[in-house]
This record gives sequence, structure tokens and C-alpha cells, in this order.
Amino acid sequence: MAYYLHRIIFIALVLAIAVPSSLGRREKSEIEKDLRNLCSQTNRTKECLYFVKSEINRFNQSDFKGVAGVVIDLAIAKSDAINDLLNRLYQGSKDEKLKEKYLSCSKNYNDANRNLYLAKINLDSDHYQNIPIQIEDTVEELDSCRREFVKGSFDPAFCTE
Repeated sequence: MAYYLHRIIFIALVLAIAVPSSLGRREKSEIEKDLRNLCSQTNRTKECLYFVKSEINRFNQSDFKGVAGVVIDLAIAKSDAINDLLNRLYQGSKDEKLKEKYLSCSKNYNDANRNLYLAKINLDSDHYQNIPIQIEDTVEELDSCRREFVKGSFDPAFCTE
């Protein structure tokens, strides 16, 4: 589940970087077409489309800044959800090695959230030049967490859930 949410955040971050300014003042079907085209440029087109379709009503903003703000807000919400999940897994785990991984990933997601909030602040204050750096730092934090969990890393305590 955490990996799936990680992919959603990654897609949201890709969208935050690449959302074209041409999305402004268009019909919803045209916006959907543009977002579909944008998703086709990612390496996870299907997941991106699933994510975008579920949130299409939020993409009725009239400018680049509004759309980018929505995408960053979505990434923050998903990151918060993953961090909450990691904390629950940490508290419920009986495996000390996995607890260390959950804790490490939770710290990564705290750092990722900090970077996303900074990106949002820079977007709101028109300091766009800093946003790609914060997005790259966020992706690095997420990748670091993902590397913690290689095949075979699971907690037997959660098999009954």
C-alpha cells in the first residue's frame, strides 16, 4: 500500500513540474485531454490517469499557478497519508529490523513533506526557480524510503490484516 501511495506522490510531483500553462480557462473535457496527454509523457501513464481522473474536478483552475498548487496539495495529502501508515506500522510491528525501516521511512516522508510545503510557499510567493530543486529533493527522499524495502521485507505480524 505504501508503495502505491509513493507512486501517486511521484506522479503528482511530475505533474507539478510539467503542468503546462495552457490549461487555463478551458472546458473540463479539454483540461482532461491535456492532463491525459501530460500523463502519457510519464513512465506510469496508467497510474497517472487513475490519479488524475479521480481528482479532475480540482483541475478547474484558470492558470498555471492554481493547477500547480492543486497538484502540490494532492502530493502533500498523499504524503501525509503514507507517513501516518508508516507510523501505524512502526507501532504495531514486532520485528525490530522492520521497525527501523518504518522509522527511517517516516523520517524520509517528514523531509519530503517539508520540501513540498517549501515548494507550495515558493509557488505562492512567485519564486518558481526553487520549486524544481524541492521536487527533486522530495523524489530523492521517496526513493530512499523505497530502497529500504526490498523484496522479502514484510512484517508477519500484519499478515492477518
